[in-house]
Amino acid sequence: MATRLWSFLTADIYDLVALEGAKGTVDAADAVLGLAEVFAEEGPNLQKLAPLVNQLDSLLAALNSPLGKLVGSTLPFLPIGPGLLKVYLEITQKELTLAQSVALISQAAYLESFREFVKQHPKVEQWLAAKDGTPQAKTITLEMKALGIFELSDQDARLAALHFQQSSLATAFNNALRARLVQLGIDDLKMANRIVEVIAKKTNRHMKTAIADAKSCLNLRLE
Repeated sequence: MATRLWSFLTADIYDLVALEGAKGTVDAADAVLGLAEVFAEEGPNLQKLAPLVNQLDSLLAALNSPLGKLVGSTLPFLPIGPGLLKVYLEITQKELTLAQSVALISQAAYLESFREFVKQHPKVEQWLAAKDGTPQAKTITLEMKALGIFELSDQDARLAALHFQQSSLATAFNNALRARLVQLGIDDLKMANRIVEVIAKKTNRHMKTAIADAKSCLNLRLE
């Protein structure tokens, strides 16, 4: 069964958000950083996590926020994926599908890989930080909007878990990030392609780490 990347999660915690009364709104980068902070400092605190989850269309929506702020944080993004899986399991008391599990894990792993790449290339980090105050910094691309309706099948989820860079999920994520880099003014499309290819390839390692963590409480069948 195919699943969208995020809506299954927000649908099941909507009532919790309403009960707790989410206050105010934040941009996607702040929401993702907020999730990372809660998991790092408190673990699966439902009351604090739910309002943040409800303000996102996906974790990768943070790529359409000021990127200098996003990559400048030292908070780890990778634990967000397994953490949200555990929260979902606690809320619903039902096992997630493989596609749902990979949808959440892959988004956090891709963000971690993106931040890792930027930190390893100071000139890229400086360039992104310089773009934070520009009008383009908060403009949403069509490729990012497409992630909101992207559907992941169990078959492609299995491929993404084993060989992420070969999957349609990697293609969708890469398209969104490439479009963002072009929108911000990168003038070398070949360089943009190389960047997203490296990030997708290195996402494999983070996926394996996150899946190993998630297996402690979830049944992820990859065979």
